[in-house]
Amino acid sequence: MGGRCEACRANISVTQKRIKCTQCSHNYHSECINFNNDTASRSEWKCPACIASCRKGGDNSNTPIRSNKSPSKIVHDKTMIRPSNKSSDQPTPITETSSCQPYNLELINSIELLLDKKLSAIKFDIIQELKLSLITEIKNEITSNLKQLEESHDSLLNDYNNLKSNFGKLQQNVQDGEMKLTDLCAQTKKEQQWGRLSNLEIVGLPENSKESISKLTIKIASHAGIKLTNNQIVSAHRVQSMQNVGGRPKNIIVKLQNRTIKDNIISGLRKTKGITTSDIELGGPAKRFFVNEHLTPENKQLLKTVKSRAMAKSYKFVWVRNCHIFLRKNEESPAITINSVKDLLKIV
Repeated sequence: MGGRCEACRANISVTQKRIKCTQCSHNYHSECINFNNDTASRSEWKCPACIASCRKGGDNSNTPIRSNKSPSKIVHDKTMIRPSNKSSDQPTPITETSSCQPYNLELINSIELLLDKKLSAIKFDIIQELKLSLITEIKNEITSNLKQLEESHDSLLNDYNNLKSNFGKLQQNVQDGEMKLTDLCAQTKKEQQWGRLSNLEIVGLPENSKESISKLTIKIASHAGIKLTNNQIVSAHRVQSMQNVGGRPKNIIVKLQNRTIKDNIISGLRKTKGITTSDIELGGPAKRFFVNEHLTPENKQLLKTVKSRAMAKSYKFVWVRNCHIFLRKNEESPAITINSVKDLLKIV
């Protein structure tokens, strides 16, 4: 180590340039007193304090002592040099004014407070600017997203309206189709029944392997008071019943030349109060069988339902004429026509 610099009070390392006062023997950084080899001879150089002392307390404000080091190591206060009563060859010590230290602390504190205020203001401004920028960015993003949502909503609403319109059209088409289908089914049933309008259905007539259906039909017509010939019979044969019951004979379907012949036979049988096997000269005990109009399977089921409803509601008469179902509650009430299941509501 090379001692301490009397100007900046910092230690002088062996690598730093220094100068020693020839009068007081104090060491100084060459930088602190701006000394170089061209300034003066080292053997004659005196420090500013000694020079001021020699001038008997003259103004030393023009001293060249300064510091190029950190501000914390610079001596800011003026040094008061008082003349010494001792001989001039004795070094005069440099004395610091004690009032400088509080002043420096107050100055530093003031600077710190000022810096804190400035930094706080700058910090507040930066935060406010960031907040404003962030809010603006978020607002723009929300606005953009809302616009996209509105466009998507409008598009979805348009699609929904189109689908709703198409659905309404499809629903109407389905309803129209159902109505047409219902009409077609009704028309088909009507045509099917119309095709049976000239037919007789004989139910419960015992079977015989040697029987002649045409001859049996002629005998049935004769019992009804109608003269029937083979030429008036288009076809006659037995068919399997919808409900195959063991021991029950198959029904006979007879297709006649026209509806009038069929109506006359049925009307004549009503007058005779029915018919039995003995009436048509079949051997064995007399057995009752029935001659009806030939109904479609749907109308047969409808007739069965009508009879059940009529019995529950105390209707006395149920009959079929020209393949239409009728019923009457008593002799004085009007006849009710039943053409479909909807007409069952008429039975009250």
